[in-house]
Amino acid sequence: MEYQKKTLMMALSRTHKEWSAHMRKCALEVGIPDSYRAIIMYLSRHPGANQKALAEFTNTTTASINQNVRKMLDNGYLRKETDESDQRFTKLFLTEKGLEKSRMLRKRLSESDRIITEKIGAEKEEEIISLLGYLCEVIGEEL
Repeated sequence: MEYQKKTLMMALSRTHKEWSAHMRKCALEVGIPDSYRAIIMYLSRHPGANQKALAEFTNTTTASINQNVRKMLDNGYLRKETDESDQRFTKLFLTEKGLEKSRMLRKRLSESDRIITEKIGAEKEEEIISLLGYLCEVIGEEL
């Protein structure tokens, strides 16, 4: 088998995969189905968002979001409100159940962040954040 040198983007992809798997595990441990996780996290920061915004954030289709939203409404995680200024649009909000699950997950992920920072050190963390910001600029401007 031929040895293949890891590239920067391969290393980032692997890191992203590991973090995503960790978030999935944490979400399941606090009782959030994986298909609800991104929606709950987004709505906790953007109450009143619509399904189009959720689809853009999660990089999925509005049909997929619609299906999950229906399930989440039925399971008591979400509530809908019609936009008073435009009756065609519906705003989505987390219920108390959804907010509580969001708080639980955020607490778990904050603890994970703390552990990572403790392991690599605050100085290296700042350096990595800066480098990743620069990398985003390069990708956005150069590619």
